[in-house]
Amino acid sequence: MTSQLMTPLYASAAMRTIMSDSARLQRMLDFESALARAEGAVGIISGTGTAVIGAACNAEHYDIAALVDASAPSGNIAIAVVNALTQAVAARDPKTASFVHWGATSQDVIDTALMLELRDAIDALVLDLDLAIKGFTTLAGRHRRTLAVARTLMQHALPMPFGLKLAGYAAALGRSRERSSLSITTPVHASIAGGDIRKWSIRNPHPRSKARVRKSHHV
Repeated sequence: MTSQLMTPLYASAAMRTIMSDSARLQRMLDFESALARAEGAVGIISGTGTAVIGAACNAEHYDIAALVDASAPSGNIAIAVVNALTQAVAARDPKTASFVHWGATSQDVIDTALMLELRDAIDALVLDLDLAIKGFTTLAGRHRRTLAVARTLMQHALPMPFGLKLAGYAAALGRSRERSSLSITTPVHASIAGGDIRKWSIRNPHPRSKARVRKSHHV
């Protein structure tokens, strides 16, 4: 849980912004907007409907406290978000409201939003790692001839260069940075849950297109 008193002690301002409730809500809405655009591209949703859904996918339009209260019965914030989004779209275009979240499940929203969050968090973390690595590397060079007490099993051992200890810190952070960077480019697979396969296996409901969309299975 976040705390205005404690969180700043272990999270940077950039990371706190990324992990904020409003940012998390926006990522879930970004998923819904992208889903509508993709379905619009294959004719499931009309161009007008795609625009209406996209316009409603703005976190500033929603009361986060109300969404939290609405999610309590189901234990799933995505359901509350989708219901609120559907109501917002229905206010402008009742027919399009039936296509909000079409063919997806609440887990698709949560998982995709989480991946978007991790991507942004890793970007911020890499910047912090670069700063720390630069600092330790600079100090390592400055103290390459400075003696320090080495330890083994918490006991004093032979002296060692303090710069060597600092270089070890820089090297460890460098390995962490490399792994973090790799995780951004590692491909992942997402698929629609079986509960909504009926939507993806039927012919396109929108009359202006003959496209057929099928469910992607896990491999």
